[in-house]
Amino acid sequence: MEQNKDILDYLAIFKARKKYFLYPALAVFLAAVIVAIVLPSIYESSSTILIEEQQIPPEFVRSTVTGFADQRIQSLTQQILSRTKLWDIIQQFKLYPEMQEKYTREEILEKMREDIKLDTISADVADKPKSRTAAARSSAITIAFAVSYRGKNPDTVQKVTSTLASSYLEQNLKLREAQAKTTTEFLETELKGLQERLGGLGEKIAKFKEAHEGITPELYQFNLGQAERLETEIKQLDNTIRATEDRKIYLEGQLATVKPDTPVMGATGERVMDPQSRYRTLEVLLADLQSKFSDDHPDIRKVRREMAQLEKLVGQKGGGGALKRQKLTQLKAELAQKQGKYSDEHPEVKKLKNEIALLEKTGETPAPAKPVADAENPAYVSLTTQIQASGNEIASLQRQRAALKERLQMFHHRLEETPKLEQEYLALQRDYTNAHAKYQEVLNKIMEARISEGMEEHQKGEKFTIVDPASYPEKPVSPKRLLIILAGLIMSLGGGLGMVALVEHLDHSVKSGDELAQLTGLPVLGSIARIRTREDDTDARKKQKLIWAVTGFSLFAVLLLFHFLYMDLWVLTAKLMRLARKYS
Repeated sequence: MEQNKDILDYLAIFKARKKYFLYPALAVFLAAVIVAIVLPSIYESSSTILIEEQQIPPEFVRSTVTGFADQRIQSLTQQILSRTKLWDIIQQFKLYPEMQEKYTREEILEKMREDIKLDTISADVADKPKSRTAAARSSAITIAFAVSYRGKNPDTVQKVTSTLASSYLEQNLKLREAQAKTTTEFLETELKGLQERLGGLGEKIAKFKEAHEGITPELYQFNLGQAERLETEIKQLDNTIRATEDRKIYLEGQLATVKPDTPVMGATGERVMDPQSRYRTLEVLLADLQSKFSDDHPDIRKVRREMAQLEKLVGQKGGGGALKRQKLTQLKAELAQKQGKYSDEHPEVKKLKNEIALLEKTGETPAPAKPVADAENPAYVSLTTQIQASGNEIASLQRQRAALKERLQMFHHRLEETPKLEQEYLALQRDYTNAHAKYQEVLNKIMEARISEGMEEHQKGEKFTIVDPASYPEKPVSPKRLLIILAGLIMSLGGGLGMVALVEHLDHSVKSGDELAQLTGLPVLGSIARIRTREDDTDARKKQKLIWAVTGFSLFAVLLLFHFLYMDLWVLTAKLMRLARKYS
């Protein structure tokens, strides 16, 4: 049956085994005090770096260095905490001398990374609403960050922190300048490639235009307009040619009525007829004589001989159409009058019929007379000159018309060939336009990138500024000695109570009559006091020695762990001696 114990029983157990509580508790508390005193002081220095915004408004100059501040800070941290840079700082300030011989370089670097701490400082900034109805939203952005370093020497800690903060500033400046320069170089390389592409496309378009001169689609409306204009000019020339030809015909008709020479008066005062007029008069006279006499009549022969001589002078045969027509009209009128009086067998009627038949057989002159070169009549000379000018004008107009026809044919050919080449030319033109637009875009970006690069060189862009330099640590941040002592006190109480509980749990003896009665269920009639024999004293001494041995071994194990894992005991001894001399 399980024994129920009250508080008095526990007090009795504690009183009986108080030495098992006292010794471990004192040992643990003493160890905690020793650790609190012996642990070296750790100092911490911190420096705050402000992230200043771009000094020039982004509406005027847009920075080519983009990205969130957190990303850049993390990137800078990875560069600054690299092996090379950290090892340079360790060598510069001779950090961790106690670890140089016992630990590898990687372990020392990892220890320094643990001692460096980076904290970002954020602020809630309201986003500007895009519209009047939209509500402003707040978002947290990083406006500063603090870098700190922990170490044993306050002077060294301050110097290391200052070096780390300066490294952030220098590295950020180098990074921004490098990014701006890289952006500019990249855009310049792209621009050079686009220039070469534009040059190649320009040469292709130039060769295409040279091979198909005037047939490009962009000249279609021009060619169409030129063709329409030429057609209009040709029509106007046709009208002008017809008008000039009509004028020439009219002048030639006028020329036929004008004598080349002025009339010559004879000695009797009569007008001397010119060879052509005389020839025409003789033609009518011959017809009149032939109606009266036979061909062998002397008058007829005389007239024919004179006509033969005149033909040589005039250079034509026949003529005098107007005189013939007038004579025929007169003879026909007389014939009608005679037929009204006489029959067809009347001699006068027959005579008139014969004369009319002879005149009708004589043909009119097929071509006009040649102009006289040395004419004396001013009117004749004027008409001749006008006719010649009209002929020259007609020839010139016809040449112009032929040239316009040739040009019109050329433009018609261009209009017919343009649709066949349109797709190829438009493809070349489209590629050139796209390349030129891209070239212009990259050129504008290069200008912005160069301005941004100059802004970064003059430190007018976003930059880091130390607003709180590395402070000199006057008090250590660790260890918390009071906390360690308090924790040691709590652990000593727990250790002592644990030792009492352990000893009590291992002791299975019956310690009182009540306990025996509870175990057996029988009443206890009497009790005999414990008689300590020599063997009991020996066992007690053995147990005490064992407890001290365990306690000593525990302390020794703690010291060994402290020596190998945290600090050399010789170094600890030297520090304790310095501390004793300081307070003595």
